[in-house]
Amino acid sequence: MTSLSEPVWLSKNVVKLFPLKIDITAYKFIFGDSKLWQAYGNSVLYAALSTIVSVAVCSMYAYPLTIPEIRGKKFWNTLILIPMFFSGGMIPLYIQVANLGLLNTAWALVLPSAVSTYYIILFRTQFKSIPMELRESARIDGASEFRIFWNLVLPLSKVIFMIIALYCIVGSWNSFTPPLLYLNDDTKMPLSIYLRNLVVTNTTDTAELSLSAGNTYYQQIAAQGGGIGMRIAIKMGTIVVSVIPIMMIYPFIQKHFVKGILLGSVKG
Repeated sequence: MTSLSEPVWLSKNVVKLFPLKIDITAYKFIFGDSKLWQAYGNSVLYAALSTIVSVAVCSMYAYPLTIPEIRGKKFWNTLILIPMFFSGGMIPLYIQVANLGLLNTAWALVLPSAVSTYYIILFRTQFKSIPMELRESARIDGASEFRIFWNLVLPLSKVIFMIIALYCIVGSWNSFTPPLLYLNDDTKMPLSIYLRNLVVTNTTDTAELSLSAGNTYYQQIAAQGGGIGMRIAIKMGTIVVSVIPIMMIYPFIQKHFVKGILLGSVKG
């Protein structure tokens, strides 16, 4: 409601549950800000890459762990549990990313988080629930393990794929520390860093430029003491715009969350 309130009333701290008068001026500023859309596009790109890579890697790691004939399963199961208790730390990870030449690239945000023990356990639990008789019949018909995974296991596990994909999207969308560490080009910053600069450091370049651009309406707002209110409305409106993608995705996958939580509680 703050983003839809008149700037003059916001400057006077006259804020109620519903705005006294709806004013969409803040959203005109927001949708006209090229930096916002650039950050938006970066976040979408990073979220898409992170989701695709993480889901692919974790699912293909988990599938062999459910095949009885595979040797060394105990070792590989133990290996994925180690990161849950021990971590190399931020500085060694940064040095590794730098040595690989990934700094200031999208892969610096994608590859370090590609493998998740929690996701692997969820995939493994789901794959184990599929009857082995189905796989055996496919092997008798001459199907390779990859074909069994792609044509049999994957279609029967769509729910867990959707759940983990949503986890990846939300995690990447809300990621703050990794882009702050690995990116130094402002044109590659995601939406989370843009919001931080806007809300925490109080940088509202769009508002400043528009208020001084010679537009009579905006100058009138400033003359009435609405400059501060305009900045507040822009901040609140930007936050609203930033959560729209997640709000659009969540209702379609919400019904699968209970199953995902149950799978997480039974880790096979």
